[in-house]
Amino acid sequence: MTDKKTVLAIDDNVQQLDEYKNMLSANYDLRLVKSAAEAIIFLNRGTADIILLDIEMPNISGFTFLEDIKAIPGYSDVPIIIVSGNSGAEFLERAKNSRASDVLIKPVKQETLINTIERDFN
Repeated sequence: MTDKKTVLAIDDNVQQLDEYKNMLSANYDLRLVKSAAEAIIFLNRGTADIILLDIEMPNISGFTFLEDIKAIPGYSDVPIIIVSGNSGAEFLERAKNSRASDVLIKPVKQETLINTIERDFN
């Protein structure tokens, strides 16, 4: 049994998931999924202490997933960090007004990501 916090990373880009693995697997129990649908399956079977969420994904957008997951009892307080390559003003306004804990713009440096995760755990 591990005492590491579980981080669920959701991104349809396999290279981004590999980056998360390189940056976070030493410090966290990292779970990687390629879609919001896979994330829902994971969360129905397990738990996450924090979620890293890409927004622009096929089928179920990150914003839809975020609203759906925040409505589920037990997940309303789970920190969700949006990590997106979109830095447009309209997107940033929507992201900041969402129920996400933080918003980071890709590419994200390891130190920034870990600091944000740690801050959101507290």
